[in-house]
Amino acid sequence: MIVQRLRDIQNRFGFLPDKELRALAHEINVPLYRIEEVSSFFPAFKLERTNPPEIEMRVCRDLTCHHRGAAALLDERTGLPVLAAELSEATGKSVCVEGVSCLGRCDRAPAVWVEKRPMPEHVHAWVYAGRDGEFLEGVLRDLAEDRDPPEPDTDAAYEPHTNTNRGYSIPKGTRVDPEHPAPRTAGWSLDIYGRQGWPRDYRAVKRFTDYLARLIRPLVPPPRELGGKDLETYVQRFHPLLWELKTANLLGMGGAGAPAYQKWLDVWQQPGNEKYIVCNGDESEPGTFKDREILLRMPHLVVEGVILAGLMTGATSGHIYVRHEYFEQIHALKEEIKRAQELGACGPNIFGSGRNFPVEVFESPGGYICGEQSALIEAMEDRRGQPRNRPPELSANGFRDKPTVVNNVETLAWAPGIVLFGGDKYEMGGWRLATDPKIKFGGRRLFSVSGDVARPGVYEVAIGLTLGELFNGDKYCGGITGPLRAVAASGPSGGLVPAKLPVDPKFDAKKRADAVARIRDRSAQDADFMEWFLSTHLPLGATELDVLKIPLDLNFFRHLNGALRLPVEAMLGAAITVYAGDVDVLDQAVNYTQFYRNESCGKCVPCRLGSQKLVQIGEGLLKSRRAGRLPADDLAAIKKDVKEITKTLQLTSICGLGYVAPIPLATALEYFVDDAPKANGRKPAE
Repeated sequence: MIVQRLRDIQNRFGFLPDKELRALAHEINVPLYRIEEVSSFFPAFKLERTNPPEIEMRVCRDLTCHHRGAAALLDERTGLPVLAAELSEATGKSVCVEGVSCLGRCDRAPAVWVEKRPMPEHVHAWVYAGRDGEFLEGVLRDLAEDRDPPEPDTDAAYEPHTNTNRGYSIPKGTRVDPEHPAPRTAGWSLDIYGRQGWPRDYRAVKRFTDYLARLIRPLVPPPRELGGKDLETYVQRFHPLLWELKTANLLGMGGAGAPAYQKWLDVWQQPGNEKYIVCNGDESEPGTFKDREILLRMPHLVVEGVILAGLMTGATSGHIYVRHEYFEQIHALKEEIKRAQELGACGPNIFGSGRNFPVEVFESPGGYICGEQSALIEAMEDRRGQPRNRPPELSANGFRDKPTVVNNVETLAWAPGIVLFGGDKYEMGGWRLATDPKIKFGGRRLFSVSGDVARPGVYEVAIGLTLGELFNGDKYCGGITGPLRAVAASGPSGGLVPAKLPVDPKFDAKKRADAVARIRDRSAQDADFMEWFLSTHLPLGATELDVLKIPLDLNFFRHLNGALRLPVEAMLGAAITVYAGDVDVLDQAVNYTQFYRNESCGKCVPCRLGSQKLVQIGEGLLKSRRAGRLPADDLAAIKKDVKEITKTLQLTSICGLGYVAPIPLATALEYFVDDAPKANGRKPAE
């Protein structure tokens, strides 16, 4: 209640007036310090005592926006802050330009968020994307001189690059409100309704409620002591639609890749009548924007996925947590939930089944850390968004200390298609080698691609497609705009990998065989592919691996780390950024590190201090390089320091932020050491 009420106040006034905070504390009967505890933590909340400016322009400073010139826009000597100071003096209004963490519009960088207090009625904020400094200067002048700014660059009006065959269209039978256009569909395999030409009638939910109606006895969870083959047999016999998730091998699309079937099964098995489904739509990882498109264009799939998860696990209610910067998406979801209720697919007595399952939208108070699922739960429970120590796991003690499923937007959006067409249909969507049926992957997923490609956008691909096919394929990104320099395959989390990944020449036949054998202990299919991959793309004696040959599969990246004994862990996430030409890799890596420093919640002392120390090391490297002094001995000592910090953070941090924070700088020092003294011939960033 506290967080959402604070969001309402923030949206109404543009900041949190002290008077409103005192009134809220009195109304909901909590001490004022509880209100202060929450309001002072989240970056989106502006307290009155901080003297929030009347006009505020926030420029995204992360990843692709940094690559596309955000640093120049934010330069205190020549950029937009200079104009802001001039306008403040000339008009008497307080005008501020500052940097902000990722806004989720990386495919049209740089992205800018603008507010004027008080905001006009029905206007949440003005967002501009891909605009130059001259345009943004005009926006500031218009607002300072009490003129209306240019029309914002809305997500609904923007049609991103994608590999749809159908193009964007309004589904047949959709009622069109001119002021609130219906979401358009991308025609991906994900969008079963648009692809089949069906009305969005929640037929996957109807299929499950029809199954419940045919049961002779109620659907009862298996005994908790049941496991192994006995448990699998029980699910197949009594809960066949849940078993389809197992058949599909649907993994979490938020980064960790946990099997959706296991999460749902764990919560179904938990005792009690109070359970919850939470959709994680925070999507604050720089470079990631695929969920933005799903939530706006296909909200019905997300809502239906939440309802299915709730019905299948016996949950009480569903909650869709969405970052506050996605205000169009929040509106689309709320409208879709209303429509689902009108259809009888959501709320009380779903399709006459006697089962109740309400769904609501939770608007995030901001902060990258809330993408971590336990921190997200903390925010939903009106506390600071700081990760929990685990165990206990969320499957047993999640939201309100009850069993909770937390899934990513895309994971839930795949569920309706799997229920309607079966897990085999989804699994068969993966990449396969035509000449050998054993060499294959299962499933499909979406990637956000930004940076130096012809068509940055959101692409649905067969899992196992290579990086090269995604970047250069005619139906995908359409080519890299220059010689490939580096790839960030997991946003900033995986750092920067060079176009040619160094390989130890001592990786001989025996070590290859041993690596494949270790993988076979876990998965014969993965081992078959690794054996084929090594023989095809990494002949004996090779000293480098072409990263464009690497398949887009989370488990392959994990196996590759172990097989090649990579000095820095390679990762695959939903965000992929491409760097071409003479990009300053060290400068990019320092920018990544600054992001993690800025977004650390501060709960873990090693993370709080270590992330700042990493920034100091990175900025020191840039300064030394500009001065032309960076001897090899110094580099060796710096690499040693970074390795020690990496080890400490990865052993002591509660959540993944501390684990990945050192990786960007570690990859720059490991793979791009020549950038430190000479920046590859390019004039270093000042």
